[in-house]
Amino acid sequence: MKNHLKNTRHNKGFTLIEVLIAMVILAVGVLGVVALQFQALRFNHDAYLRTQISVLASDIMDQIRLNSSNAGDYVADYTVGDATGACDLTVPASAANDLACWRQQLIQTLPPGSEANITSAGSMYTISLVWTDRENQERTISYTLQP
Repeated sequence: MKNHLKNTRHNKGFTLIEVLIAMVILAVGVLGVVALQFQALRFNHDAYLRTQISVLASDIMDQIRLNSSNAGDYVADYTVGDATGACDLTVPASAANDLACWRQQLIQTLPPGSEANITSAGSMYTISLVWTDRENQERTISYTLQP
């Protein structure tokens, strides 16, 4: 009879320490997922800016090619946020109007303080777009063309 009375108490369920350990492990996992999501959003925004910069550079390169006889008129330095001329899509191709339209697109797309430079070296033209990313690092993408 002594053996029967000795084992009457059995542990059933979880202890409080086991529950706390499980909650800590779950919290660490959730924090890891949140950090991963934050990084994904940041990288997604950077990729979006790079894509928009490629589109903007392609656009002005096409304009220079279309108006290749006046390609030298496209050479300019521009800081996003500065005043621009009026953009009129109904007029024939002209460097001043093309640049005004392009600069308006830059204002709508790039962060303030970004720079757009079009330079020439002989018959080669370089379009450089400079912006500051979320980590306050200056990024530059350059494209070269020959109209």
